[in-house]
Amino acid sequence: MNSIKKILAALFALMFVVSAIAALFLFNLDRRAFTAETYQKAFANADFYNRLPAIMAETVDATVTNKEQIPLVMSGTSTQQWENFFRMLLPEDVSKAMGDEALNSVFAYWNMQSDSAEISMMPLKSAMTSDAGVQAVFSLLKTQPACSLSQIAQMTLDLLGNNQIELCNPPQELAPILTPVIQSQMQMAAIAIPDKITLISAPAENDPRQTLKLARVLMRFSPVFPLILLLIITVMMVNSLKSWLNWWGIPFLFTGTVAGLMSLGGAPATSAVLRRILESRLPAFLPAVLLEYADNLSSAMVQALLRPILWQSALLAMLGLMMTATAFFVKTKR
Repeated sequence: MNSIKKILAALFALMFVVSAIAALFLFNLDRRAFTAETYQKAFANADFYNRLPAIMAETVDATVTNKEQIPLVMSGTSTQQWENFFRMLLPEDVSKAMGDEALNSVFAYWNMQSDSAEISMMPLKSAMTSDAGVQAVFSLLKTQPACSLSQIAQMTLDLLGNNQIELCNPPQELAPILTPVIQSQMQMAAIAIPDKITLISAPAENDPRQTLKLARVLMRFSPVFPLILLLIITVMMVNSLKSWLNWWGIPFLFTGTVAGLMSLGGAPATSAVLRRILESRLPAFLPAVLLEYADNLSSAMVQALLRPILWQSALLAMLGLMMTATAFFVKTKR
């Protein structure tokens, strides 16, 4: 009977090691992988904020449907020209603030704190109606070929007739005439651009975030199962200080050692697995503009995971080693 109890206890101890290692990863994944702060540094390294003007240009070009409200000097502007315009209009710190706000909105949606993820266009609209907006338009025009005499004449007629102006680089003498026209039409353009642009919104039914919410609950309570196994081992086998030190210390030592080795050497494999999961699941949870950042998302997850797991596994292995070593010097009472 005693040998059967030892075999069962050893089996439970093995199950504890496996489940505790899984719990270390799952619990930390729940805590670290669903906050915007985890990814902001990774996105900064991935040049996300530098690409924000391009994302805004693509979004605005697809969102603004009333083309009549686009400024005359920017009517027919291509996506690339919009991107150049946004780069000249928004300083780097403003772009980063908008990007951080967009990430916070995305993860608020991901965590079911809101039903949509949005990016605020108010900093852009404020800049467009300021002197910086006029200067950005002039900078945009300077990238065009110099206006010919016929184009200058046609530009004058177009201004008087409120018609579309052909994009070209006007002479400096026309700047005082163009400035009030640009100012008034930049105000019209700011009205045409919505205050907020929705990046992703929850579907009316079959919201995939419900599945994610259930998965996160399981992650959060993943340490419960190994604790139950530890309790069963304690009830079955612990009858002295020495047995308690051994039956707790050895599983702790194995759990911490294996988890530590996995966190040190398994980063590339873990990153590859997460990347494949993200690439197959991202469309249901994140905006399309972030799909190309699956590599950076998976790398950020791995980095956020490994740091706490490495410390926790080291502490667990140290505790297990100390308990096992102490049990060696403890005499068993007859």
